[in-house]
Amino acid sequence: MKKKSSIQFYFACSIIVFIVGLAAIGGMIKPHGFMNADKLYLITKIIDGKTIYETPPLRPNATYLLGTDHRGFDMLSLLLNGLKYTLAYAALLTGLRFIIAMPLGMWSGTTGRGGGVLRTMQWVISAVPAFLFLYPPLVGMYFKLGLNEVDKANPHNLMQFTIIFIFMVTVLGIFPLAYQIAERARFYNSKPYVDASRLMGGSSFHRIVRHIFSNMRVELLYIAISEFIIVLFLMGQLAIFNIIIGGSETLDMVDKLVPGEVPYLIYLTTTGEWTSLIAYGAKYIQVYPFIVIDSGIAFALLILSLQFFLYQFKKRTR
Repeated sequence: MKKKSSIQFYFACSIIVFIVGLAAIGGMIKPHGFMNADKLYLITKIIDGKTIYETPPLRPNATYLLGTDHRGFDMLSLLLNGLKYTLAYAALLTGLRFIIAMPLGMWSGTTGRGGGVLRTMQWVISAVPAFLFLYPPLVGMYFKLGLNEVDKANPHNLMQFTIIFIFMVTVLGIFPLAYQIAERARFYNSKPYVDASRLMGGSSFHRIVRHIFSNMRVELLYIAISEFIIVLFLMGQLAIFNIIIGGSETLDMVDKLVPGEVPYLIYLTTTGEWTSLIAYGAKYIQVYPFIVIDSGIAFALLILSLQFFLYQFKKRTR
């Protein structure tokens, strides 16, 4: 049984190495570029002696295996190039949470102070899905800043929205994470060797650094991976409703279903960041379903791979 577990663990590790390697070299091995010269405006085909004209998005074909977006950019190339940005955004948000939550949780668990506040905040935030805390204010801000309108949208508003997005996602995860760390720090703080250090005059900082943190390193790594997955999942949920960390290029579109053909903006990513592709593709799921299917399957496989690794890592370190 142990041998089988080891094989599964190393297989999970190989998947993570593959993901990291793909993120590192994805931009180099992408089959098509993202320059203005790579944009497609009109494709001419001759079928049964008739000339057929097509405009992007193009459906999957021999040249573009996963199809293209509205600019004619290859979806496979966007996904390969965008993986590193998706991982980087999730790592940034996870890191920001940890920078605040870890010292707060360590301090509370060691000194016994602030435990009630952490417990209450953890209960309040965990009682309701994080999406419900984030979506109403963020979507209100999105429309208030005019990011859906051609005449109001500007880079300053987009940057403001991005900063608020990062701030809210970070703050929302601090208290549950700090409470989790505090509980484990409290457990180790009750150990005889930590109590002996306290009786010998060791400060709280000394006990945290020399005794508690050193015993929690593996647990903290597990918590970090788990938090990373939670952040990714939350980013994916928000992306379905078009709440993403920006988009670096815009296309002016016209909604012909609305009287007067109201113009609106499409935010497109020039990097291929996956949640941006999901948000973009979700708008056209009925007309061009392959866009959201491509990015959605890739995103789901990423989360499942990380979950599989986390499960095997937990079994390995028991």
